[in-house]
Amino acid sequence: LREPERDTLKARSKPPFAMASGKTQEELEVQIKSLHSQLEKLGVNSSGQKDIFGRSFDLPVDAEHKATAFAVKLFRLPVQPHMYAFWAATFGFFCTFFAVFAPAALLTWIKEDESEGGLGLTPDELSSAGAAAVGTTVAMRFLAGPLCDKFGARKTMGILLFTALPGLVVLATAQNANAFIAGRALIGLSLASFVTCQVWCSQMFTKSIVGTVNATAGGWGNLGGGVTNLTMPYIFLIMMSFANDEVDRAWRLCYIVPLVLHVVGAAAVFTARDLPDGNYAELEKSGAKQKTDSKVVLVTGVTNINAWLLTLTYGFCFGVELTMNNVAAGFFYNYQGVTPQLAGIAASMFGLMNIFARSLGGLLSDFCNARFGMRGRLWSCWIIQTIEGVMCCVLGSVTADMSAPYPADGPKYPAFVEIPKDEWRVALNSSWGWTPLVGNGCNVADADGKPFKVLACGTKSIKTTDAMKDCLGIQDKLILIQDPPLGHMMIDGEWTQIGHHDDCISHSGTFGIAVIIVIIFSVFVQMAEGLHFGIVPYVSRPALGIVSGMVGAGGNLGSVIATWTFFKGRYRTDDGIVNLGIMIIGVTLLLFGVHFPEHGSMLFKKGAIKYDPQIVKPPADYRGADLMDYSKAAGAQKDKPEVV
Repeated sequence: LREPERDTLKARSKPPFAMASGKTQEELEVQIKSLHSQLEKLGVNSSGQKDIFGRSFDLPVDAEHKATAFAVKLFRLPVQPHMYAFWAATFGFFCTFFAVFAPAALLTWIKEDESEGGLGLTPDELSSAGAAAVGTTVAMRFLAGPLCDKFGARKTMGILLFTALPGLVVLATAQNANAFIAGRALIGLSLASFVTCQVWCSQMFTKSIVGTVNATAGGWGNLGGGVTNLTMPYIFLIMMSFANDEVDRAWRLCYIVPLVLHVVGAAAVFTARDLPDGNYAELEKSGAKQKTDSKVVLVTGVTNINAWLLTLTYGFCFGVELTMNNVAAGFFYNYQGVTPQLAGIAASMFGLMNIFARSLGGLLSDFCNARFGMRGRLWSCWIIQTIEGVMCCVLGSVTADMSAPYPADGPKYPAFVEIPKDEWRVALNSSWGWTPLVGNGCNVADADGKPFKVLACGTKSIKTTDAMKDCLGIQDKLILIQDPPLGHMMIDGEWTQIGHHDDCISHSGTFGIAVIIVIIFSVFVQMAEGLHFGIVPYVSRPALGIVSGMVGAGGNLGSVIATWTFFKGRYRTDDGIVNLGIMIIGVTLLLFGVHFPEHGSMLFKKGAIKYDPQIVKPPADYRGADLMDYSKAAGAQKDKPEVV
């Protein structure tokens, strides 16, 4: 052959897919795939994946159309369906948490006698109201699970948000203890929105990141408890100005805020989607979604041993949070002797840790899963919740050996006011320090004409009168009256003993250290919650709703048990906190019994033992509510929805 012909023949003998760059088609495909992977990590749907109706996803998705990215789009304008559902679920849950614990933040005024603008609530009635607020949620969370599987988490959450509205009206118009307890019980039903929040997010995001997503949604929803403790005392002061300083009207007007939040939250929820591909009805019509069999879902869920063990252990992380939201403000106000506003700020620290702590638990769960599999999720959950129990014991131990205003029905003594040592008082030789309300020129009495009295080491916030302001030289609308430290002072020319204990918690200076311990304690509580719901989606795919409902209900049940056992008046609050910590440590040991045949357990690797926690198995062809069969939805785009 001549030279040109030989060159032509060599050129034709090269691989048919060689490119000008010298790379083969296979090599370029690998590079393109790598590029897609990098873009998807940035939250870009670079492959242009669409739902069964032809609508493009904003986030990259897996084969089930669940989002594979989350954090990168967290603070951007939410777009349908994934991030919009996340924010709707989070805000909806936040609203219910805010409403359920708003009364607890206002108890300083609500519990007082009718003559002082309150309802005259006894300690037993206060405890019953707190238990009612979280107790009604137990049954509702069990019910919310199958409702999510049958009708969808979105519709169930929307209905739950509306169920709180009558309860808020009852609270705002309550005239006695029974009405107050009934109002809190009605609002408590809406707290089942936690189940819908977790189910909805689990159906929208892939399993590799579901721990982080669920923890963030649940944590920022739980944040409502901290925000209500922080803001409600100040909302009360604002309402006082609208109510002409009438305490009775002011605390009732405060319920306008959670009511508005619930209406806005419901609007956001009802404009979202049930699943990434659309709503239940349209997906069932297309053939992609299998109709839910409620009996199969229920039997599958309640016959799973793992579900019951997690129900019990979750009761002593989320249940502890609910309990602390009910008792923390009262603990700081009654025991530490600070103003309701400062007590609210201190108590809010517990809930405000949800800003990051529950998400941190979810991140830890996902990290341990990536490194050690399911066994990593279980071990990290047990370690964190056990530390939670230890910190609970530490919190109660700080003041356990000091004198407290306990029991609540103990004898009461003449109250004093601590006047600040202002420069102008010193210059004018005006009185400051501990000042009696009766004596030394003052004769201040309550609405019934009786001297103000408090428990030994006790504290009480009262509304000031013009006579009180003139006598004490103050302008405050509300002041604290207290039992002063043990000592002596000159009253009406006589050397008189004041105070009844020299080791009162309210004068111990332990407020700061207690707040710090509460913050640390709370971090571990929220992390344990996030770690639990990094495990829950693996328990049973066909019964995700009922399992989530069971575990969520366990959280409320734990709070009911803790409240009635330790905070019903049988123990001092700090002693009750110590006992609660011991119980947390004991119950958390149940995590050693959680076992997954395909993953193993804390003590046994996969296949080491022959044990299946699923006692009754669902039919082999039964799919979960969020598992689509796309082969049956070929004509879905012909019926493409006009909205969302």
